[in-house]
Amino acid sequence: MNQVGYVTKIEGEKAHIIFKRMSSCGDKCANCSGGCEVPPLVLDIDNTLMAEPGDAVAVNMEDNTFFKFTFFAYALPLMLMLLGVAIAYITTKSETTAAFTGLGFLAVSYGILRIVNNNHVKNQSKSVTMMKILSEEEINRLGI
Repeated sequence: MNQVGYVTKIEGEKAHIIFKRMSSCGDKCANCSGGCEVPPLVLDIDNTLMAEPGDAVAVNMEDNTFFKFTFFAYALPLMLMLLGVAIAYITTKSETTAAFTGLGFLAVSYGILRIVNNNHVKNQSKSVTMMKILSEEEINRLGI
């Protein structure tokens, strides 16, 4: 899966790259009444192309890595929260206890996310790599 990002700064051999995320309304926020603001995604990637701050770069992320991160970021917290609510409600028949247990399970899921993220950073797998620095012409052609 190829993405285009912008280099914001260089620290040692790492480039901080910011990616614009698509909003749920397909980036048509002016036509949407949701008032959503989608925070950008920032990654630290090996600066193999010697990119400079301000450069637009094409980045390749392995599909299985992308789907794994998506699962851990979105599905896991939701599933654990619902599991906590269900277990607590079945055992106690109290909605208040179920709600707080669900929040507790949600907190546990964020702990798991932190462990998975730290493990990925530690292993430094080459699942995200810079492919090329984009020229002004390529940026204009892509409409970015």
